[in-house]
Amino acid sequence: MGFRTKYRSTNQTMDDSFLDVFLGHPADGTFMAWLAEGGLWAFLIAIAAVVGWFVVRIILRRGLKQAIRGLDQHEATADVGLAVQAADSWISNILVAAVFGVAAILGILHVLGNNVDPAIDYLKNAGSSTGNWLATDGLRIVLILFMSWVATRIARRVIPRLLSSVMLGQASTADHDEVLKRSETLSSVFVGAAVAFIYVSALFMVLTELSVPIGPVLGGFGIAGIAVGFGAQYLVRDLIAGIFIIAENQYRTGDVVTIAGISGLVESINLRRTVLRDLDGQVHVIPNGEITVASNKTKYWSRVNLDVGVAYKEDVDRVIEVLNEIGEDIAADPYYGLMLITPPQVLRLNSLDDSAVTFKMLGDCKPMKQWEIMGEMRKRIKIRLDAEGIEIPFPHQTVYWGEAQPPFRAEVVADAVRDVSTPNQSDSTPTSQPAPSQRKPAATPSATGSRDDEKLTPERREELLAATAIATASRVSDALMDTKSRTLLVDTADNE
Repeated sequence: MGFRTKYRSTNQTMDDSFLDVFLGHPADGTFMAWLAEGGLWAFLIAIAAVVGWFVVRIILRRGLKQAIRGLDQHEATADVGLAVQAADSWISNILVAAVFGVAAILGILHVLGNNVDPAIDYLKNAGSSTGNWLATDGLRIVLILFMSWVATRIARRVIPRLLSSVMLGQASTADHDEVLKRSETLSSVFVGAAVAFIYVSALFMVLTELSVPIGPVLGGFGIAGIAVGFGAQYLVRDLIAGIFIIAENQYRTGDVVTIAGISGLVESINLRRTVLRDLDGQVHVIPNGEITVASNKTKYWSRVNLDVGVAYKEDVDRVIEVLNEIGEDIAADPYYGLMLITPPQVLRLNSLDDSAVTFKMLGDCKPMKQWEIMGEMRKRIKIRLDAEGIEIPFPHQTVYWGEAQPPFRAEVVADAVRDVSTPNQSDSTPTSQPAPSQRKPAATPSATGSRDDEKLTPERREELLAATAIATASRVSDALMDTKSRTLLVDTADNE
């Protein structure tokens, strides 16, 4: 301290500076002496760094906002504008503050008498090596990352538009909203797969530029891929089938379909499985890979398909007229008419079955309404045909007695039944025959054929057939009894 005082006293003109003179030559070790020796310059450098950062930040943010507005004006660069806007705070605040902060720290250390040459040399060397690296490998890595980013942006924009255009071209105008939803679902899947592929490819390319061996990594991925492929082959098959089901709009939630041999209402569908609920309330979960044929019963519209059978004796033209009137009546109904697109009408005489003439009726209706309409039509057809006296046939059989047999008459059967039910007058002579006067004459048909021409209903026919069977069995029994009686008499005579 004494040496310094003596030095300053002898060489005051050389040591004194503007700050020493301005501050009145402060004593050593005081705050004013620290300011005179460089502290004031440190404050000024710090203030200049803050002001410079603030000014550059304002100018930079204005430029970025103008760039963002220019990018947002074009749909093709809107995503880039959003990315720049997200990076605005990081660029204008953190990056600029770091540059000004490093410069201010080095300046403060220098004015305070510290040796900052090693730090400056280090920054120079680092900048030089970084520049050389960026000019060679770094430039290629930056280019790879930039191209990957561009490829992901293109995939995110092109794939949804492409799927929407293709699917909208195959659908009707009424299904516009639903097609957009399905395209969004598929777009998320395809975009995710494309982005993952781009990122993995970029990662391997960057590792190659950094001289990192990727052969073992690729080998490991290959082995893992083979193992996963064997275990997940059914899952991959289900996913691929699900993609085509959704893309082609084979069926959707709320449709009634038949898939994999199961019919039911589609409750949910995704890329892996389809969930059906049948009429019994049972839920069936069907993997999409198991679906080979899908039958959609309610896509866009449905159809009333009804077969009506009448007896062969009915007038065909009259039956067609009545059935068409029923179709027109249900189409005019205030409730069922709103469900129909075209009235159900007779298409043709469909078939000549064993006991019926079958007519086919067809009509278009709204989806899932065909079963309710067909139930109401069956009800109205039954009521109307009964009112018109048109017979609805049921299965029955006709007994054929042979060509040489007399015709079947109800009176003969009835007389036979009465003969069987009437007891014999004398049981002592089993072989005796009734007197001719006691026999009832066979009924002869009248000239008008009053009884022969009576209408024989199926129920009456069954009763007469049963009576005939009973009469036949009784006659056989009586014949056996007569034979036994004769044999007994002959044996008694021989013994005598």
